[in-house]
Amino acid sequence: MTTEGLVGIILFGMIAVVMFFIAYRQHVEKGFVFTNRWLWASKKERDEMDARIKKMEYRFGRNVFFLLGILLAVMAFSISVFWLFYVVYALTMFLIVYAIVQWILNERFYKSMDDENN
Repeated sequence: MTTEGLVGIILFGMIAVVMFFIAYRQHVEKGFVFTNRWLWASKKERDEMDARIKKMEYRFGRNVFFLLGILLAVMAFSISVFWLFYVVYALTMFLIVYAIVQWILNERFYKSMDDENN
């Protein structure tokens, strides 16, 4: 194994550990919510968010960061085992499809909540 390969394994491994840590924090619903809806909301909108919305945002962030952690861990191993690159590509496609489908489901839920409130 070359030095560059070892550095890549260590780098992807460390980033994967960070992703798993963030996913854990999202799972226990502590700390900052790493989703677009939360990031772009004003302080007033964050304070007014329903507990169900916040729970959904934590769940979405948890799932995405957990999948990113798996993806980066597999990428670290794929540096030494070439065929794992196909697994990386498959996981990347799965993550993209999951994020799009979950976004659509969340938007439908938020729209139904708005209709419920009005």
